[in-house]
Amino acid sequence: MTLCTFETVELGLHRCTTCGRLARHRNTNIHAECRGPQPMGLGDMIAAGLTTIGITKERVAAIVGGDCGCDGRQEWFNEAGRAIGIGLPPESPEPPPV
Repeated sequence: MTLCTFETVELGLHRCTTCGRLARHRNTNIHAECRGPQPMGLGDMIAAGLTTIGITKERVAAIVGGDCGCDGRQEWFNEAGRAIGIGLPPESPEPPPV
């Protein structure tokens, strides 16, 4: 997933440097054209939703005064989502040696 970054085209109009989409406001929206080919896992979806409402890993780390464990929880939710078919597909096992 790629965050859109904007460059000013003319006064009051900005263009995403990744997808080329025009916008009136310079912000960090994630456009569908800028999303990577890999689908998001359950933990990635939760992290994106929390970030949308202002709960970021950096803010939580600042509040707890150190490592918040967010990355570990995010990966745990990604794995749990794989197990029940949400988000990323299950990782295929390595084929046995011949």
